[in-house]
Amino acid sequence: MASVVEVQGLTKVYRSFFGGIGVRALNHLDLQVAQGETFGLVGPNGSGKTTCLKLLLGLIFPTSGKAMLFGRRVTDVRVKHLLGYMPETPYFYDHLTGEQLLRYFAQLFGVRGVEQRKRVDDLLALVGMSERRNMLLRHYSRGMLQRIGLAQALLNDPALLILDEPTSGLDPVGAYQIRNLILELKQQGKTILFASHLLNEVETLCDRVGVLYRGDLKACGTMDELLPQPSQVVIVAQGLAAPALARLEEMGAACVPADGLVRITAPLEQSEQVLALVERDGGRLHELLRPRPTLEQVFIDLVRREAE
Repeated sequence: MASVVEVQGLTKVYRSFFGGIGVRALNHLDLQVAQGETFGLVGPNGSGKTTCLKLLLGLIFPTSGKAMLFGRRVTDVRVKHLLGYMPETPYFYDHLTGEQLLRYFAQLFGVRGVEQRKRVDDLLALVGMSERRNMLLRHYSRGMLQRIGLAQALLNDPALLILDEPTSGLDPVGAYQIRNLILELKQQGKTILFASHLLNEVETLCDRVGVLYRGDLKACGTMDELLPQPSQVVIVAQGLAAPALARLEEMGAACVPADGLVRITAPLEQSEQVLALVERDGGRLHELLRPRPTLEQVFIDLVRREAE
């Protein structure tokens, strides 16, 4: 599949104003995002996520390396018409209403007349802002600004959508709606690149994830590649007497009784033996789980190792 984003050796050093060494925000980053893929960048504050997005947008320039979008340099003006971008903290002309703002950006993209009115109406409905279309932006909450910011990012029907913390400042309902919208855009074949510190969100939405730490890409891959396969099985059963629990513990299982049930944790390779013993001793199976570490756990372990 063709690459929409292609980065090779991308490095950004912010020089010190006083002539010091400066800060290396991004260090020889190599990255590819395929057409139709949803790719998430995660990392602690200062890891280089926003710097990477700004370099791709041509808002800042690299110290070395190169970045290509749709096979062209990011500085190529023809690329801009294919992009939609929402920054982490959108700031717009606050003397305009939400509708006026979208009409203004539509004009910049050459969208006029009946098409403009329809597109603005559709996008306001899509992000749940139809009822606030005539409110001045200076009266918008941060969550409302996020919604209108996403609407403006979609005005030109972009092939590549770049989002920096897309659910920042939203309440749980708003965040849920934005996640569903991203999934809908993904189903439409959009290529989406976004940075987020909400790891559960990234795990749910993304085809692949890149983990940045102090400017270095420490890990990159699909969830199956990044998350270890489960090594244990958890069995919740009822009706097991003390002798049965003793036999399970002799096998190396950990048994925790609670509210008439017992939670049995055992190595994955012993799952069939444990299930057979539960059935033989008259136990009734309530639940069988194979828990896998979350992206959050993997991320915290990686950051801890790097910090050490």
